[in-house]
Amino acid sequence: MLIAKSKLILDKTIPIQKNFVFNASDFTFKSPLLNIDKCFGDLEITKYRNFIRLNVDLEVIVTLECSYTLEPFKHESKIHEAVLISDSLDFDEEAIVVEGDNIDIERILFPIISSSLPLKPIKPGARLPESGEGYRVLNDEELAAERSKSGNSQLTKLGEITEDDDG
Repeated sequence: MLIAKSKLILDKTIPIQKNFVFNASDFTFKSPLLNIDKCFGDLEITKYRNFIRLNVDLEVIVTLECSYTLEPFKHESKIHEAVLISDSLDFDEEAIVVEGDNIDIERILFPIISSSLPLKPIKPGARLPESGEGYRVLNDEELAAERSKSGNSQLTKLGEITEDDDG
């Protein structure tokens, strides 16, 4: 959805309620995000003198890849975000710079959705795989304990070299 900045009226809020579509041909989906299945947006866009404010409320259903099983699963979330849009870079404002007259709303919403997702999504009911032949699975606490008792690695030994050492 394109919005022309020149068509917005100063200090007037325009409500937008719409289903937004994110095609794989237009957007790059990176693991763990496999797809945006549904995105209903309740937006308000207001033009001020130096910037445009976009209030975003989204109801989203996405397909994610499980960190444990690598299986796809559906994840629902509600997102509330306020975004400032500006024509030029201003270090006093945290605004997205959109040059030209058209604002592509989906291009603003996509990173909002992506950044709101869990870093390590876990499918409901999924558990860490068991250890097997030639490998073992450690949780974070076991890994930290293993690293603390494993002794000096070659990189740690480099840190012990002083300027007085010649060889």
